[in-house]
Order: sequence, then C-alpha cells, then structure tokens
Amino acid sequence: MRLPLGLALLAAAAVGLDPGGQLESFERRTLAARARRHAAPTSHTERIVILDITEETIERLAPLYGRWPWPRALHGEVAEYLAADGAAAVGFDLLFAEPATRREVDAAEWEGLAAMARSADLAEVRGELTRRIEALQPGLGDREFVAAVARAGNVFQAAVFAPTPPGAQGAAAAVAPPVPVAARGEAAVRGQALLPFAELAKASRGIGHINALPDADGTYRRFAPLLWQADRQAAYPSLGLAIAAYVKGLPLASLRRTPDGLAFGDGALPLAADDSAWIRFQGGILQRAADGAETFQSFYRHLPYELVLAAKDLRAAGRESPLAAGAFRDRIVLVSAQAAGLSDLRATPFSPVTPGIELHANIIDSLLAGRFLRAPPAWTSSLLTLALCLAAALMAQKLRFRLGVPLFLALAGGFAGAAWAAYGAGWALPLVPPLTALALAYGGMLLARAALAERDKRWLRTAFGHYLAPSVLEEVLRAPDKLRLGGERRRMTVLFSDVAGFTGFSEKLPPEEVSALLNGYLDRMTACVAQTGGTLDKFVGDAVMAEWNAPLPQPDHAARACETALLMLEEVGRQSTAWQAAGGALEIRIGINTGEMVVGNMGSHQVFDYTVIGNEVNTASRLEPLNKAFGTRIIVAGATQREAEAQRPGQFAFRPLARVMPKGRAEPLEIFELAGRRDAVDDLDTYAAAMAHYLGRRFDEARRLFRAVLERRPDDGPAAVFAALCGEYLDRPPPADWNGVFVQTEK
Repeated sequence: MRLPLGLALLAAAAVGLDPGGQLESFERRTLAARARRHAAPTSHTERIVILDITEETIERLAPLYGRWPWPRALHGEVAEYLAADGAAAVGFDLLFAEPATRREVDAAEWEGLAAMARSADLAEVRGELTRRIEALQPGLGDREFVAAVARAGNVFQAAVFAPTPPGAQGAAAAVAPPVPVAARGEAAVRGQALLPFAELAKASRGIGHINALPDADGTYRRFAPLLWQADRQAAYPSLGLAIAAYVKGLPLASLRRTPDGLAFGDGALPLAADDSAWIRFQGGILQRAADGAETFQSFYRHLPYELVLAAKDLRAAGRESPLAAGAFRDRIVLVSAQAAGLSDLRATPFSPVTPGIELHANIIDSLLAGRFLRAPPAWTSSLLTLALCLAAALMAQKLRFRLGVPLFLALAGGFAGAAWAAYGAGWALPLVPPLTALALAYGGMLLARAALAERDKRWLRTAFGHYLAPSVLEEVLRAPDKLRLGGERRRMTVLFSDVAGFTGFSEKLPPEEVSALLNGYLDRMTACVAQTGGTLDKFVGDAVMAEWNAPLPQPDHAARACETALLMLEEVGRQSTAWQAAGGALEIRIGINTGEMVVGNMGSHQVFDYTVIGNEVNTASRLEPLNKAFGTRIIVAGATQREAEAQRPGQFAFRPLARVMPKGRAEPLEIFELAGRRDAVDDLDTYAAAMAHYLGRRFDEARRLFRAVLERRPDDGPAAVFAALCGEYLDRPPPADWNGVFVQTEK
C-alpha cells in the first residue's frame, strides 16, 4: 500500500505544480468544449433583445443626427419608447460618464444655418433658425436624455471600475454602493470608478458595472457579480446582476452572502474565493461557411437600432410601423455599439469575436433561470485527484495487464464522461489535471511493477530455469502468480524413465565416455519433455522424472505425457547408434501415472526443489520397472489411458496388460501398454480378443491368439509373456479365486 500511495501523492503533486501551464491550457479548451456541448436556451432567452448600433446604423442616421456620437436625447427617446411599449428593463452598454459640454456642427448643418441667416428677415426662417440654434446647446441633449430616462423608470446605465494606480488615492464614487455585502479580500476591490454623470445616475433605475474577467488565455468565462471600492462593506453590482434583480423583483439591498454564494431569489449564485462567478453561457449556433470559416449566431434576438427609431417615428406619425405594438412587452432590451472603433469584442468559448453585450445577456439569462455554474473547492479537487491516482496505482499493482488496462481506461473514461456530464448539471469539474495524474500514477505503478517483476524474473529464472521447459518458464515469468510455492494439491500426470542395464554398461567404459553418452541422451530426453510443455523434475543418474499440469494448467496433461513417451522412444532410436559404437545398447523403460499429487517447492528456505510428492507419484515409479516383467517399453496406469484417450481420441494405441498390485499399493491397478500411435500399430483386435479369453480362463484359445500375434510380430513382449502364462495355466490351472492380478515383487 505504501508504494501506490506514494505514487498517487507524487502524481497529484506533479499536476498541481503544472510547470509551463500546459495542463491549465488544455483544461480551458475542455471547458470551452463543454460549454459548447451543454449550451441551451432557457425559458428567458427569448425575453432578451439586443439593439445593435452598427456601422450601417451610424451611416443611415448620419443625415438626420450627424456623426457619432449622436445627441443623447436620441437615446432618451428610444428608452422612453421601449418603456411605453412594455419593456421590462432597458440596459445601456454605453458609458455616459460626463455631461456633454460642446456640440460639433458638420459642414452640411453649417451651410444650412448660414443660408437661414441670409434670409433671417422672414419670420418663418427666423423661427426655424432660432429652434436650430437652441438645439445646439451642449446641455440640452443631456437634459432631454435624463428626463426621458426618468419618465421610463426602468433604464439601467453602465459603469466601469479600475484598480487604483500605484501611489494614487482612490476616488469615492458619486453613487453609494447599493448591495450590503462585505468584501472577503482584495481581488474584487477597485479604486477608480467611471459612473454615469450625476443627473443621469439619479434618473436611472440602477447602475451596473460592465467589468469582465478574462482568463489567462484571454477568454471570458467569469464575471464579477460585485465590486467594491475603499469602503469594503457595500458593493456595486454588475449590469447583468442589477437588471436581473430588478426584473425578478429583488431589491439589491436584500442580497446577502450565504455559504453557497450570493443569495439570489430561491437560489444562490456560486462565488469563488475571489468573489468571481462563472458565466453559464446559453450559447448559440456555430455556422460553417463554404470557405470553412465559422461564424457564431447567438440565441438572442438582435435588432438594428435604427429599426426602433423608425418604428417610434412612424407610430408617432400614425403610419404603419415595422415593429408591432407590444413587440417589446416584458422584454429585456440591451443597447450596445457594434460599430468598428466602438465595438466591445470579447473572446468566449463560442467565438473569439463575441460582442461584449452577449456576456451581459448570458449573465441576465442564467440569473433569471437560476441556471448557475460552480467549481468545487481546490481542496476537493485535490482529494478527488488523489483518490483517482490511488485507485489507478492499486489497479496497476493488483491486476494483470490484460484486465488492468481495460479497467484503467474504463476508470479514466468514466471520470471524463462524468466530468463532461456534470457540466450540464452545473458543475465545472476539473478534467485534464485529474486525468493526467491518473495516467501518471498508473504508468508509474506499471514501471515500478515492471522493475519488481524483472527482479522476480531474475530470481525465478535462476531458481526454475534448470527444470522447467523454456516455454513453461517464459509463461511463468509472464505470470509468476501461477507458481505457488510451498505445495498445492492438483491432479497431474507424472512420467518416470530409466535406461535398461545402464549400470553394467557404465562399468565397461571410462567415466568420461559414459558422461558424454549420458549427457547426450539426457539432453534429448529433456528436449522431448520441453516439446510437450512438461516440467523436468529431476535426473537421478540415468533416470528422468517429469510432470505435466504444473506449474501451469494443462487440461490435456495425460495426453502430453503419452506423447512425450513416444517422442523419447523415437529419440532413443536416433541415439542408439552412438551407444552401440561404444559397445552397449540403449533401451529405456517408461512408467506413467495420473492422479492427485502435491506439487511445489519442497525443502528449506535456502535449498529447495520443485517437485511432486504423493502415493500416485510412487505408483508411477513402480510402473517403470514393470516393463521388464511384461517385455514392454511404456506402461501407463488405467487413469492415464482413460484421460489420454478422452483428450485425444484415436491418437494412441493402448493394449491392456493386467491388473497389478504394485509395491506400496493396497488396491489392484489396471495397467496398459502404450504400444505407439494408433495408425502405426496393427493386431490390436487380435490382442484384445486374446486378452479377453485369458481373463475368462479360456487359456487354450487365448494362447492360440497370442501366438497369432507373435507370428506377425515375433518381438511382441506382452504376447510372448501371456502366451507362456497360458501354457503354464493349462498345465497347472490357477485357483478358483484367480482374478488375473499380477503382484509386483521388485522395484
């Protein structure tokens, strides 16, 4: 547990440091993608209308109102018209910080005034000239604008706050902050304020700041619901918050800070530690042009400013208007300049050139809908990352690679999917840092596990390389947990082989020649065991012991052992030439048995041997010398014969021998000769019929059939043995309770 926990802590710390800020950059990209995926209009989206003052608007209205900026009375007329048409609120994203102190006259207007002056002796001309001169008064437009705003009663003005320059003293704003909420720190405190001029501020329903908070990548995802000046006990609301509170019927003086954020109606706007809040974008549609360029089309309705002016004038003249009466009923109308040089363009998750008024529209929309976005506290994110890292490290430590990788991918994908879905539920969960930490923890644990496995492999290769088949050893090295140390009960097949007459043969030759011949022989026998995936247990002089179905499962272990025995006989045939040249003959006898055995490392902690023990192992060792009594080369127990036949039907030629009573066994054991492969052995039916007569005490008929087998195969050991026994029993019949059991008297 220490290693996974340590790696989890290291991975979590590494992503927390985030050198270079790459993770944070990718995180912001995923936030943009999540914002686009979960964007959807609310029930209030259609209520918000944006009046755009574009370059076309300024160009069309220039003949009537001159160059920009227009007389402010014009904005008052629009505000008053909108209020009369039933608008719920009107917000200007235009800053009227100072009264108008002068009025410029363009050339056309100057020529008109000059022409009137030349004809001033006419009473009608003098009256019009007087009217136009009065209209040039600098304060007239402001007075008309203020009066219209006061009559409308639902107009909100914009303000801008800025930090106090170093060494300067912050100036107090002319309008007292209306929200009785104290600041928690310095992050949202500003020293400078640009507010509407005093008369306009007093006439307006409210004032809201239009400050926005860009992230490090320049994208706007957050806003400051409240900003403070020197007196940190009361705050100024954002334009969106001020308008939404008014439309919702919430006095700004009723807003309070709660553990969940800023209480707003039935809900609470979540606030971060710096008193900022996420903007929950309702979104829009990204349209791709034929050239591949994408343009953003907002969900909010945009109307040209001049359309409202035209509707106002036409309705006043009693003519048909392009906007029906009540078109703005219960609508929230935001006025914004979109002309070049005036436009306030901001980068958002939807477009790098989003009009700034869209931010305020989205803020109002989400506040009215109670559709907020929050991020978990930093400590919660750290704990979540640490928990994921620990889970990944434990997964890498405990599970095999084939299972661990899919589960790791499922864990990573599940978390990514959960974080993606959580955004739709209002949670901006961290995504990239936890996933990176997850991968680091899992990869680190895999590397640590690989290092430990390599150490264990070196130990296993040293410990087992001498008696496991190479293929089995490689499998054990890939999955060392399959090698249970200390002993395990398992059904297995064990083989014993021995060279006939080796002791007498070795006495005739120098030790060096005997060693060379024996090493060559044992090398070939080892290859036969390895070829079938067996485990070489040990050499005892010229004897070979091997087993199957351990340490790795081998469902066809009996058939593998039989195949090995036949391979050994074939190799003996190839090796016999060298032995004959040395003055001897190479003949081997093999015994095979299948049954329950105990397998594992036996011995002390310092010296041990991987082997099998048990009564069935002893039985196999007793079967090998029985070959001498029956004139056979390979004898297998009945259990081996049945399982090998079931595992590979029709491949082996088995001939029944007898029921024997090996030394150390209380119950008779049925044994068979493995005569070879089925397609290479004949007379099986004749031999089987002879054996049936023999066991049925029909010795005369049995002897006749055994002799028939010998006529075709004079070197058939079992046929010769049983033919002789039949002759003895014909001369001296066995007792009445004879059952054909052969008692082994020597090992």
